[in-house]
Amino acid sequence: MLLIAGLLDAPLAVSGSDPPAPPAMIRLAQAAVSADQAAAIARNRTGGRVLGVDWSDSGGQPVYLVKVLMPDGSIRVVTVAASGG
Repeated sequence: MLLIAGLLDAPLAVSGSDPPAPPAMIRLAQAAVSADQAAAIARNRTGGRVLGVDWSDSGGQPVYLVKVLMPDGSIRVVTVAASGG
């Protein structure tokens, strides 16, 4: 028990540093539209079933890429601006 308690009190060693986040990812974290909201927007636009949501940037602006299964069985990727505009 003493060994475990001693380890818990020891400072954590940090080696190196995390690479900086891409600017689009930082803007996405501050986005007006969440991933869930982007999914709802795509679902309402298409009438399809959302299969997944990812993010990218378009011209330096963060966007969500929402993969949707359409009613006819095709798959479509809907782009939703993360800015809400």
